[in-house]
Amino acid sequence: QKNLENCQQKLKDYFDETKNGVKTTDSIDEFKLELFTMAELSSDLFVEAEILKLWLDFFGSDLPFFTFQTNLFNSKTLQASDFSAENIISVRGLVKNYQLGKTTVYALRGVDVDIKEGEFVAIVGDSGAGKTTLLNCMASLDEPDYGVVMFKGKNLHKMNDKAKSRVRLLDMGFIFQSYALIPHYDARENVALPADLAGFSKNLRNRIEDLIDGVGIKQQAKQYPAQLSGGQMQRVAIARALTNKPQVLFADEPTGDLDSETGKQVMELIKKFHEETKTTIIIITHEPD
Repeated sequence: QKNLENCQQKLKDYFDETKNGVKTTDSIDEFKLELFTMAELSSDLFVEAEILKLWLDFFGSDLPFFTFQTNLFNSKTLQASDFSAENIISVRGLVKNYQLGKTTVYALRGVDVDIKEGEFVAIVGDSGAGKTTLLNCMASLDEPDYGVVMFKGKNLHKMNDKAKSRVRLLDMGFIFQSYALIPHYDARENVALPADLAGFSKNLRNRIEDLIDGVGIKQQAKQYPAQLSGGQMQRVAIARALTNKPQVLFADEPTGDLDSETGKQVMELIKKFHEETKTTIIIITHEPD
């Protein structure tokens, strides 16, 4: 955050005509004309090339990102009143970078998104496009380097760890590509786990049985994950994600490890629960269909 703020200030100073005489333009034709004029003056061209090299050394090859993301120069602190009450999740200027050795991976580059309550949203993109990183930041599973995530009118990343854990337990459900089931719990115990953690297991006993029946694993309720097929494990994961009646269901490539037919069945199951419960669903996938 400190490095990004320092970068913002340096960029503001760089593009401030009153400080260093840099001329800015929104006209492509005017920009081309300036380049032509500059090319006729070899000394000016040399100076500009040296300046460009310094910026490339500072930002790597990602200078265009900072050039066009004008919201990065906005120092205004966003308030809850700046977001629509219709949106259960609002994201503004989300930035997340990773270091791989000496290389910086710009996973998220100033993402803005609004998700209304009850929507079914698919985030589609190729592998490595930043889909899972975006989901993890929206669900407070990861911390962004910069930006705001509002959940039900509250800044998610200003909460302490205990508060965020409580939000994830009570208001969010998760379906993972790798199922993430507890291996020494049977199917019913896995489904009941969120209710146990929240202290609701007695009150939600009938709901747990209804979910097990609803996803079609009633006959496998006493079997352990190692005894289940991939499709059956994902059905358990779906039931578990819905146990505490979450307001948002996050699904990260829920059909990624399944064959095409089983994948279709799982997606139909998720759609069915969305239609019945009107739960907000955010699904990550690389498949446009």
